[in-house]
Amino acid sequence: MMAAGAAGATDNADPVEKARATFHQGVQLYNEGSFDAALAEFRKAYRLSPNYRLLYNIALTYFDLHDYVSSIKYLKQYVKEGGSDISTERRRQVGELNQKLEERIASLEIGCNLEGADIQVDDISVGVSPIAFPVLVNAGPRRVTAVKLGHAVVARMVTVGGKENAKVFLEFAVSVEAQGGERAKSRGAGDTDGALSTAFKSEPAQKAPVRIGLVTSGLVAGGCAIATGVFGVMALNAKNDFGNALNQIPNTKDNIDSARSKVRTYARLTDAFGAATLISGSVALYYLLSDPGPKKTSGKTSSIALAPTVGGLLLHGEW
Repeated sequence: MMAAGAAGATDNADPVEKARATFHQGVQLYNEGSFDAALAEFRKAYRLSPNYRLLYNIALTYFDLHDYVSSIKYLKQYVKEGGSDISTERRRQVGELNQKLEERIASLEIGCNLEGADIQVDDISVGVSPIAFPVLVNAGPRRVTAVKLGHAVVARMVTVGGKENAKVFLEFAVSVEAQGGERAKSRGAGDTDGALSTAFKSEPAQKAPVRIGLVTSGLVAGGCAIATGVFGVMALNAKNDFGNALNQIPNTKDNIDSARSKVRTYARLTDAFGAATLISGSVALYYLLSDPGPKKTSGKTSSIALAPTVGGLLLHGEW
């Protein structure tokens, strides 16, 4: 084995000798567990002297760094460049490693709503949209992003398992004006019908106002009216029971007081729900009369008021 100092050979040294020294430095770092540094030395040695044997060491180092996609890439390159020079034993080792790698690699079908966007996986570019082929990724959580000039970056997180095929769609927020511009470019300047069609389609349809207040107040008024009728009937029955209790002989003070209490309770509930019916009914009428429509030029304004009187409540107003 060459000394580590051989890695500092002069620039005039044989490239093969420099590559050999760099390779031995990488082996030493690999044995120490410094996989990132070892990978740098192995790749430097391959650049100095492109020997296919170095590709196997690079593939092994990527495997230990848990970058299985890069590992299988260099392993395939090793088999391709080595060809028949690779021994039977080494081919067996390559097959075992390749099987392990396939268990740890997934594929992503990445789509995007805009063309020409730079698609990245874990901040590494994998192509420009549209990408017609599945992208191999390491199993686990992956961050997929799309970058296009003039648009905010779109990013999605996806977790995939080994041998899994997943689909990811990245969608840029595109304004109506931008969509119209893209369509106009694709049609050409002479397509006036298409331009007019795009303009009409981009105009949002006017939605009729939803009368939430009118519907709600109408439902409340109806419910209160039903409750008023129910408690009114119960008040009348309680009043009859109270009259019977007064005429009943013998009788007790507790029975009379209980009958009187029921009359008062049901009467108060009837009055309360009756007032609620008037109030909610007046609110519903207000929403009905103030429904937006063609503006009147008379200058008159509508007003509704609910006022207490000696006999109950009075609804009055003008419109």
